[in-house]
Amino acid sequence: MSSNIVHIGNGVDQGKLKSAVDRILEVQGQIDSEKAKYMKLCKDLKEDIKDIKQQAKDAGIPPKQLNGILKRHELYGKYDAIRTDMDEDDAELLDQMELSLGWAVEPVANDNTEAPEAA
Repeated sequence: MSSNIVHIGNGVDQGKLKSAVDRILEVQGQIDSEKAKYMKLCKDLKEDIKDIKQQAKDAGIPPKQLNGILKRHELYGKYDAIRTDMDEDDAELLDQMELSLGWAVEPVANDNTEAPEAA
């Protein structure tokens, strides 16, 4: 053994331990820095959404209904993702089962077609 290697406990080389810990802490610091940048970006984007919602409100769009539309859009996307993960037969069975429970979900038009008028 070299005289400058210090072993601790169960034969762990103190120099290698310190090197490993220092490298991990350095990478963790980089991760924390990237998280902070991401959080700043998200904060800025959320401010943009807040401004757009205020502009919509000023233009006469009711905020409660606008938020409802946005929430529904998000939920329909999650619903579609569930169906996408299934093969065609399983998705058809899912639809039939939901219909039998009275849970039919109407698809959201993703194009510029007008929604059907309420009866």
